[in-house]
Amino acid sequence: MDSSIVCGVDGSADSLKGVSVAAGLAERLGARLVLAHIVDHTDVTSAVGPMGGAPAARPLLIDNLENLEQAAEQLLVEVADAAGLERAERRVAFGFAAQRLADVADDEEAELIVVGSRGRGAFKAAFLGSVSTSLIGVARCPVLVVPPAHHTEGAPAEL
Repeated sequence: MDSSIVCGVDGSADSLKGVSVAAGLAERLGARLVLAHIVDHTDVTSAVGPMGGAPAARPLLIDNLENLEQAAEQLLVEVADAAGLERAERRVAFGFAAQRLADVADDEEAELIVVGSRGRGAFKAAFLGSVSTSLIGVARCPVLVVPPAHHTEGAPAEL
């Protein structure tokens, strides 16, 4: 399999900066670009409490899963179109964002994962969690985190 770069996409301005950087790197290195959107586990379950008990996670109906998958695929199409990346491959996966993005990178034999950073700062990231921080801990290839202040020429507008 030829070399590839996987880029995590969530539609935010920060992830679009990551797309711009990943696209530039893929072009310069002659690598395949794979845009990946992870439908987070919290989107796939709903909190439903048993009679009188604490809420418990229950799977959503299959229709809802299909709707989430279609919305994720549409997001990737829109991002690729806005960035002029018609040849970029697109992947949708379900689960914990950091772990599944690392799994997609493994499946694609990626040499690099690129993600945007929301730039919450160390305290908020530690309190709220951070996909990029978690990804660095679980990825089996290098991870490039594009900071919010990074200026990318010709980056697509936020969707």
